[in-house]
Amino acid sequence: MECFRPTGREEQERTKDSLASSYEIQSIFGEQREYLYWMALLITGDDALADQAVVNASDLSAGRNGVFRDWLMGWAKYATVRAAIREVRDLISASASRYADSPHEHSDCEVLSDDQIAALRQADPLDVVPALDPLARSALVLRGIQHASIADCAVLLDVPRRIVAGAYCQALRWCNERTSAHGASNLGVSNKDRADSRF
Repeated sequence: MECFRPTGREEQERTKDSLASSYEIQSIFGEQREYLYWMALLITGDDALADQAVVNASDLSAGRNGVFRDWLMGWAKYATVRAAIREVRDLISASASRYADSPHEHSDCEVLSDDQIAALRQADPLDVVPALDPLARSALVLRGIQHASIADCAVLLDVPRRIVAGAYCQALRWCNERTSAHGASNLGVSNKDRADSRF
């Protein structure tokens, strides 16, 4: 008995059906605007620049083809973060020198859990901005919230990996201090420790 194998045309139709339309891509930016703006604000530290980053990401995505429906939210976040980084690229580069000799304490540079991200969202961005420089805030968004690898962060931020790791560790230290001051204690706990604590 011969197995059914989709023809090239059927495969193309299936792929086409799973791709988001231009309207769907634009809609995700509208539906998730508050969250996208929040991420952009953490990176830029400026209301107008954050708003512009969301607008730019939405505009650039308008004519985009080939975004799978399943990846729409991820795509919107990625496009917004990239646009925000472009807005403050010079400030990020200037911040890098602070971490030239900075050893990072968290060798695995753990990412934030959903609960930790939710707790961070409760923080006023106006408290985060003066506490962390643009590179540390960008690393926090990219590595901590978006769960990008340190290597990918280094490429997006155009700084060496060890500098990104140092900046991210600075962001984790700030998160730990803030969390301790507010009575919670699990920001910056490694993924292994979180897993061990369940048993």
